[in-house]
Amino acid sequence: MAPLALSQNRTDSSAGASGWVFDLKGKLLEAVADRYYRAILVICGAYSVAAALIPFMRLVPRWPAQLAIFALLYAGLRARAIPDWARRWFYYAMLTVSYQALRLLVSTCSDGFHGAGIIAMEQRFFGTLPTVWLQGALHPTHGFAWYDYIFAVLHASLFAFPFLLPGFLLWRRGVDSMKRASVAVVLISLAGYLTYVLFPLTPPWMAELEGDIHHAERVVYLALSSFTSDWLSGAFQPSPRGAMPSLHAGLPFMTLLVSLHEFGRRAWWVALPVAALCFEIVYGAEHYVVDVVAGLAYGLAAYLIVYRKLFPDAPGGGAPAGGKVG
Repeated sequence: MAPLALSQNRTDSSAGASGWVFDLKGKLLEAVADRYYRAILVICGAYSVAAALIPFMRLVPRWPAQLAIFALLYAGLRARAIPDWARRWFYYAMLTVSYQALRLLVSTCSDGFHGAGIIAMEQRFFGTLPTVWLQGALHPTHGFAWYDYIFAVLHASLFAFPFLLPGFLLWRRGVDSMKRASVAVVLISLAGYLTYVLFPLTPPWMAELEGDIHHAERVVYLALSSFTSDWLSGAFQPSPRGAMPSLHAGLPFMTLLVSLHEFGRRAWWVALPVAALCFEIVYGAEHYVVDVVAGLAYGLAAYLIVYRKLFPDAPGGGAPAGGKVG
C-alpha cells in the first residue's frame, strides 16, 4: 500500500502544481477583459517563453529581454487608466521591439546556417536559381532600372503593414474588426520571428557574398539605399539569416485574405501589390521561391486560426468573404 500511496501523492502533487499554473494563468488573463487583448497576450506569452528558453537550451545564455517586453505589454493592456484608443496600438510597439530583440537570439546559433539544400533544390526544380535568372533578364549591367525604385518603395512598405491594415479596418469597419486583425498580425509576425531562430536560412544575397551562388545582387535594397539614409534602409535587419518564411509575402497575403473577408470581392485589387511584393523579393535576392511559398502558408494559417477558429464571428459589421458591404 505504501508504493500506491506514494504514487497517489505524486499524482496529487503534479495535479496540484498543474492546477496552480492554470489558476495563475486564468487570474492573469481575467485582469484583461478584452478578448482580443487576451489572445495577443497568449500568443506573445508563448513566444516570449520560447525566446527566453532557446538560448539556454543552446548553452548560450542571453538576458531574457522578450520576457520584459511581454511584461510591459501585459501591464499596458491591463492598466485601466490608459484609454482603449491607446491600448489597442500596443501590439505594434511590441512587434517592433520584439523584432529588434531577435539580435539576442540569432547570435546563439552555433550549428551553421541553412541554405545549400534550398539552393540545390531550386536549381534542380527550375533549372537555375530564379533570382539569378530574373536579374539576368531584368537588371541592367550598370545602375538601376526605373522599376527598381518602385520595388524599393514597395519593399520598404512592409513595415507599415502591421499598422496600415488594422488602421484601415478601424476607420472603415470599427474597433472590433481592427482588434481582430491585430491578433492575426501578431500571430503571423511572432510565428515568423520564432522560425527565424529555429531555422536560420541564408538569403540569396548573402549566399552570393559567401560564394554559394553567383550573380545575385541585392538590387532592390541597393536601390532603396540610393535615395534613403543607411540608417533607414538598414534599420530593420536584426536577423540577416531570417529568410524563412518571407513575411514580405505572408503578411501582405494575409492582408488580402482579411480584406476579402471584410469587404468582399471589392478588395480584389489588394492582390496586385501582393503579387508585386512576392515578385520583387525573389528578383531582389531577398528570398528564395520556397520562402515565398512558406510565407503564403503562414499567412493562410494565421487567417484561418484567427478568423475561422478563434473569432469566427464578424464583429464590427464585417462581411464574410464574397458578402456585400452595407
